[in-house]
Amino acid sequence: MLPKINRLTKQRDLGRVKKVGRLAFFNPYRVRFLANRQSASRFTVVASTKVSKKASQRNRLKRQVREILRLNLPKIKGGYDLIIFLTPMALNFTYQQLECQLLELLVQLQLLKND
Repeated sequence: MLPKINRLTKQRDLGRVKKVGRLAFFNPYRVRFLANRQSASRFTVVASTKVSKKASQRNRLKRQVREILRLNLPKIKGGYDLIIFLTPMALNFTYQQLECQLLELLVQLQLLKND
């Protein structure tokens, strides 16, 4: 589970990111992101019923993406709010593919630290 400091939960913050944030696509993800004034980046993962009608499949995908984020938190720059939307294509990806694609997306958005 993501640490509490890294969770984006308030409707006010989610609305701000959806309204003002920049949009990026990289299958199987669609990401809205916006800089915040905090030291830590915050995330929320969304899998709508368009991804799958089965809640168990949607929840599994969300758990996998959150775990990928948790394991890679030290590599991710602080100060950003991200809403990560999953597309139906995500069901066809393995955990390793999901991780590779998410890290590639973060590289393209320049959200990974240069260590």
